[in-house]
Amino acid sequence: MSNGEFEEEPKDGRSGSGGETQLLPRFRGVAPEGESREATCVREILFVELLGGLGDVLISLGAIQALARSYPGARLTVLTFPPGGELLEDDPLIHEVAYAPSPDSTRPHGARGVVERLLARGDWDLVVSDTSYDGIDGLIRGCAAPLTVDNLWRSPPPDERVDERFLRILSDEGLIRPEAISPARLHLTPKERSVAAGELTGLRRPLVFLLPDAGMEVKRWPEESWGSLGRALRERHGADIVVPVGSDSGQAERVSRFVGERARVWPRGTLRELAAALSFADIAVGADTGPARIAAALGVPTVTLFGPSWHGRYGQPPPHVDLQGYPACPQRDVSDFTQQPCWYAEECTLKERPWRTCLEDVSAENVLAAVAPFLEGRFDSELAVGGEEPLGEVLR
Repeated sequence: MSNGEFEEEPKDGRSGSGGETQLLPRFRGVAPEGESREATCVREILFVELLGGLGDVLISLGAIQALARSYPGARLTVLTFPPGGELLEDDPLIHEVAYAPSPDSTRPHGARGVVERLLARGDWDLVVSDTSYDGIDGLIRGCAAPLTVDNLWRSPPPDERVDERFLRILSDEGLIRPEAISPARLHLTPKERSVAAGELTGLRRPLVFLLPDAGMEVKRWPEESWGSLGRALRERHGADIVVPVGSDSGQAERVSRFVGERARVWPRGTLRELAAALSFADIAVGADTGPARIAAALGVPTVTLFGPSWHGRYGQPPPHVDLQGYPACPQRDVSDFTQQPCWYAEECTLKERPWRTCLEDVSAENVLAAVAPFLEGRFDSELAVGGEEPLGEVLR
């Protein structure tokens, strides 16, 4: 377990043992009968995010940051999995990032064990979680914290985005202030951006990142389509293209070859290194996976291609654009896409459609039409991203 057995010096001199933050007027809690709930103080907050995906960390980030802004005198700890947790480090609103061991068949209850140990500290005033498996929700309900929210994932409707639902639940519970709600933002250091700027030297604007990687075949757009899109962006908008290496080590190189000139492969590194590079993008186009959410959390416009998952629940808010593959799919389960036959087959299971994935229903022209409004008339293609420009000009 990293971060010194959950104990670390508070960031920026902030300490939960300092002043007391009064609870908001309305909340769900377990204060003893007859005791004034309004007198309850929030000094220590624990947010448990253990759903397992990089995207899940970023879906939760808006709620995490809203809690921190609502209780500016409290100390906020986030428990999550690596490597996604590294994106939360250096966030001035988060004092500590604690890690549970990555899911492993040899330690099926590893995440629950870490939650148990953290809760045993007994000094939490507010515990919030998006996690209910392995009885983790029950652990949180039964802990000594006076305030608990044990499952932010509870029954989201089809067309309410999950990140918005998290915020609505916390608002309805009286745990966050309206003025504390704003789009989730990742925080990078000047050094991280400076290093990335050096690696991007010589590229021109508009700079477009193509993010073809996805953890499962069923979520991938065909590589030839990525190539067609990249060529059209280069020819019609003068764009330079960057393709990061993902889980398939050869995919980025293949896509880059399909695009042709003015395409560059970004080597695989840490998530923070990828985020630093993405922070220079003028737009990012990606499959429904973590890197597209990283770009959005950096304030970079995105066009995201949704296949098995439903854009109405997992999409990103405007000005981001969400494109859904085959919206009328009869096998779609909006409430849980992991129960769809294609999820287990890792390819489209509709016999009348000769597809591997429903993203094949999305054409390169469809995506180009979604990207074009972000680029038209806004850039001089000779404006370099790096090179001889002063660093202050590059870091926007």
